[in-house]
Amino acid sequence: MESPPKTSREFASFVKEHSRIINKVCWAYATPKVPYEDLRQEILTNLWLGLGQFRGASKLSTWVYRVAVNSALMAIRSYKPKMETLPFELSGGDISSEADDAKAEQLAALREMIDQLLPLEKAIILLWLDEYSYDEIAEVIGIERNNVAVRLHRIKNKLISKSK
Repeated sequence: MESPPKTSREFASFVKEHSRIINKVCWAYATPKVPYEDLRQEILTNLWLGLGQFRGASKLSTWVYRVAVNSALMAIRSYKPKMETLPFELSGGDISSEADDAKAEQLAALREMIDQLLPLEKAIILLWLDEYSYDEIAEVIGIERNNVAVRLHRIKNKLISKSK
C-alpha cells in the first residue's frame, strides 16, 4: 500500500512524482477565468489538506487524479478573480519539423474539441486518454463502471461529430 507524505519535504517529492497528473488536469481545465497557475495552486492546497483522508482503498495516483479533477471543477464553479491575469499558453521551441507542426495542430484541434465538452465529460475522456481502466475512471469520478462505458461511448460520438 502506498502511503501519503507526512512532511513538507515528502510532499514536495510527492508533487514531483505526480506532477504529470496535476499538470494534465490544470492544462485541461485552465481558462482565462481560471488560470493555470491558480488552478495548480488550488489543487496542491487541496492535496495537502486532504492527505489525512487518503485511506489506501485505491492507488495514490488515482486519489491524486480524483482530488485534482474535483478541485478543478470546484474552482471553475466558484472562481472569483483577485487580479487581472493572462491565459497560459503552451509554446513550442523555435525549431520544429513538419511532423511536429502536424502533431501540434492535431493536439490543438483535440484540445479545442475537448474544451467544448461538459466538465464531467472532459474528466472522463482525459482519464480514458491517460489509459485509466473503466474501474479506475469510475472510482475517480464517483460513478458506476457501466455508466463510465456508456458515457465514454457518447463522448466519443460527440467528439467524432465535432471533428466532421
